[in-house]
Amino acid sequence: MTSLFEELKRRNVIRVGAAYVVASWVLLQIADVLIGMLEIPAWIGKLLVVLLILGFPLALIVAWAFEMTPEGLKSEADLDPNRASTSVTARKLDIITIVMVLAALVVFAADRWQMSGREESLTEPSRGVAVPLDSSVAVLPFDNISRDAENDPFTLGIHQDLLTQISKIGSIKTISRASVMRYQNSEIPIPQIAAQLGVSTVLEGGVQRSGDRVRVNVALIDARSSGRLWSEQYDRQLTAANVFVIQSDIVKAIAEALQATLSSAEEDSIEKIPTENLEALEFYFLGRERIESRNTAAFLEATEYFKKAIELDPEFALAYVGLADSYQFQMDAGSLTRDEMFAKSGKALGKALVLDRESGAAFNSLGGLKWTAGDYPAAEQLFRKAIALSPNYSTAYLWYGLLLVDWGRVPEAISVFQDGIERDPLSPQLAESLGYALELEGRFDESLAKYRQSMKINTTFSSSSYMSIGNVYWMAMGRMGEAVACHKKSIDLDPGYRLSRVYLGLLLMDLGDVSPAEEWISSAQEIAPDSLEPRSARALLDWRRGRIPAALENAAATQDVNPYFQEARMLQTMNLTILRNQELRDGDIADALALYEKAYPSLVQEVQPRIDSRNFRAAIDLAQVLRRAGNDKQADYLLDQSLAFITAGSLTRLGLGGYGIADVHIHALRGDDRRALDALRQAIDTKWRGFWWFYLKDNPNLESLRDNSGFRSMVSELESLVAAEQKKAEHAESC
Repeated sequence: MTSLFEELKRRNVIRVGAAYVVASWVLLQIADVLIGMLEIPAWIGKLLVVLLILGFPLALIVAWAFEMTPEGLKSEADLDPNRASTSVTARKLDIITIVMVLAALVVFAADRWQMSGREESLTEPSRGVAVPLDSSVAVLPFDNISRDAENDPFTLGIHQDLLTQISKIGSIKTISRASVMRYQNSEIPIPQIAAQLGVSTVLEGGVQRSGDRVRVNVALIDARSSGRLWSEQYDRQLTAANVFVIQSDIVKAIAEALQATLSSAEEDSIEKIPTENLEALEFYFLGRERIESRNTAAFLEATEYFKKAIELDPEFALAYVGLADSYQFQMDAGSLTRDEMFAKSGKALGKALVLDRESGAAFNSLGGLKWTAGDYPAAEQLFRKAIALSPNYSTAYLWYGLLLVDWGRVPEAISVFQDGIERDPLSPQLAESLGYALELEGRFDESLAKYRQSMKINTTFSSSSYMSIGNVYWMAMGRMGEAVACHKKSIDLDPGYRLSRVYLGLLLMDLGDVSPAEEWISSAQEIAPDSLEPRSARALLDWRRGRIPAALENAAATQDVNPYFQEARMLQTMNLTILRNQELRDGDIADALALYEKAYPSLVQEVQPRIDSRNFRAAIDLAQVLRRAGNDKQADYLLDQSLAFITAGSLTRLGLGGYGIADVHIHALRGDDRRALDALRQAIDTKWRGFWWFYLKDNPNLESLRDNSGFRSMVSELESLVAAEQKKAEHAESC
């Protein structure tokens, strides 16, 4: 063995082996840097390792059999064993090895210094990268490194699903997708993006899909220094399970970098694999992408994508949630009736919750169903459950806030919307909903600012914002001519949006343009023939045109629907007023009372019913019926409580959700003509115009004022003001 070792030394085999190992290590370090920098496929690095391993014994064999001489490479058999060239070669190999060892030490030291800098950045703000101020992160849209447009939905889907996973962690504040999507392909510097979104860190990355492989590159950036807190490259076989494992690893790495604590429940939740069927996952991604567009046609497409995902994997809980949501949006858009939506969405959500009892999105959607059904306490409980399971899920804040608005708890709703905006500062839906809540509080300038902010954030969502601006102009500012232009702009942006057509028709009725009003209302009915708002508008139109039987038929049909927005309830109550007015004309007081016992049983059955935003209009109209029935005591109670409610400050006179001239009706029914006229004067002076003909010209509540000269004068004045707005509407071109 000693002689073999000496021979190995003499032939420089050991020196060649040492030099080969050192050179291989340096080469691998350089290759690792280049592979990441040039986005070279990871298999190149693996191939290099295999080749270097295979080359090692070959290098030893060559060193044993050959010798490098001044004349070139020669066989050992042809050389003198006592030659001096062996020692010369040995010295050269020693120098080469020493140089490569020094290079290796430099590479090693640089790598350790870089790693040390990353570690120190988490603990020592004075050295390396600064420590984040809080555990907050914005996940920017991932780049589609594949450069194949067909992979865009896949890349967007991974990004959205990663956000969903992070949203489940209560100790980390993350920004929702709607806000971060604005920065796709943006050149805005990271610190500026972080400042606009209100976060201390930003995650950026890219997705490369090639054949049966997927690579995800991510880096967590400290917004103050633009330095990296953490980065990683995931190169895996392309399977649905691997996609979710990558996302789970990223979430846990972010939590560690931000020093955020994960509960055991949160950790279990982010490690779940919703589906192992890659094709089902891709259809799910496509469905979510279509829902995000908030377009009536897109909701139908989304439904089909979710159905395909479920066909491929019947145990895919998230696909059932997406399907349920698509049905709810279809009802809102008028593509499904209320009953159809309940049946389809309820079935999908039932399946989703059987498969996953910890799905915040599923509980949120179920809350939407309960709200639609009129079960407000159950809906609130479910929305709170959704927020507890997914604290950063902005949709839960949106729907919960809208529930509170509908419930009359507007200040609470504003707070919930603001919490949602903190997590999704560039959400057009949250901005618009906050605008609506501000409108209900009479803060109209702030409301308009929020509506315009929503339009600026996302032009594809701006149809409803234009409609809302038009309603503020019409119902709160008396700018009815400009309002027409706003509603027409809304319809141009989304021709399938039935509510814009409904409100334009109602606005034109206020302006006296009854024929064009009928065209718009008819078109809304064609889109959603059984929907509450178009049919309510049709009843009002028929009533105004004197088509009494048709008005009564349509008004009666609306009473079996449970509205879940205040404006829808207002239209429904106006239809109830139509039915009441006819019963009063016919002298059928018992039938009139029966109408209210069915629609508002608490108002009839309880001695001291609670009056709120959902029933005060009905209570005032019912008081007139009770007067005719001889029950003055109960009528006085309803009038007193209604007046106390509308003057308590929780409602404003103006706006779509305002009380209008309800106080005028109350004073007139109580026989106080002076206060009724004073209230009407104030209403006209403050630009009240909404549904003026319905509440003012032909309403039995104001019978005591019909012969009053002051009342007739104000009616004539209002007719002149409306006529002037009608002329403006003819020339209004922009909103």
